[in-house]
Amino acid sequence: MIRDYGKVQGIVCELIANSVQARAKKIEATIEDLGTELRIEVKDDGTGMNPAQLEAAQARLALPRRHEIQDYYGGLAGGGAGGTGLALVGMMTDRSEVHSVPGQGTAVVVYRVKD
Repeated sequence: MIRDYGKVQGIVCELIANSVQARAKKIEATIEDLGTELRIEVKDDGTGMNPAQLEAAQARLALPRRHEIQDYYGGLAGGGAGGTGLALVGMMTDRSEVHSVPGQGTAVVVYRVKD
């Protein structure tokens, strides 16, 4: 059962906003309850990322989870603040994976321990 809907919604909205910005024609979002954590995946067929963009995205998503920031900023993810949105997603999740191929699209998977 998902109790922190607002935070999960902010995460999904930010990841989908990034897919739209990458001119994706097809976007798939999945939220899976794994018991103690949630697995959130957004895949698209957008422009993809070159190696430097992929490295920057991975660095933003690798930020340590910040419990004290989550309640205040959780609703701000998806606000179109460029790299800031991915940084907020990184601070609201526990681990992440990013796979991208230029011209073919991107898949982002984040895991969040349930509140």
